[in-house]
Amino acid sequence: MSRYTISKEGTTFEIANFPWTKDFPATPKTTVTVSYDDDAIKYHLVSYETNLRAVETEHNAPVCQDSCMEVFMQYAPATDERYINLEINPNGAVYNAVRYDRARSQRIDPADTAMLGVKPMIFDDRWELELTVPKAYIQKHIPTYKHGKGSVLRGNFYKCGDLTDHPHYGCFANVDWPEPDYHRPEFFAEFELV
Repeated sequence: MSRYTISKEGTTFEIANFPWTKDFPATPKTTVTVSYDDDAIKYHLVSYETNLRAVETEHNAPVCQDSCMEVFMQYAPATDERYINLEINPNGAVYNAVRYDRARSQRIDPADTAMLGVKPMIFDDRWELELTVPKAYIQKHIPTYKHGKGSVLRGNFYKCGDLTDHPHYGCFANVDWPEPDYHRPEFFAEFELV
């Protein structure tokens, strides 16, 4: 498995795999820039998706049905196989859970979502999302996480929109599965903070 590096200044990844285009042909160009500082990991997501669907306004609602960008990350894969599942729509509504896989999960209390920095921005040709995940938030849910240079993570980045007028399912690390399913940690990529 190849390992991708994430610098403090930021490393950009493209969500360029759309494995299910036979049934869902839309492929909005989407990137994720990941950086970190002493206190947090920061994600800046950009999708050139227009005609957005943004219905959900409450945390832990089914935001994947809206225009949605997602970060699934195992923050301490050597000691804790669970991943934090963050899905966010253009309203800044967050679906937030800790999971082993699709079937075994625990939703995170919406009050904890206040620990995250979530800033959606909508433009004529795209929408963007600034997501700050503090180390305190990660360690509350994944206690063995060690923050900083040398930390190895496993995860994936996704773009979807189940009920948009252009349903689509994209991922950074390809998901080799017959139908759309992001809860496949066996296909996660590996990242190292450098």
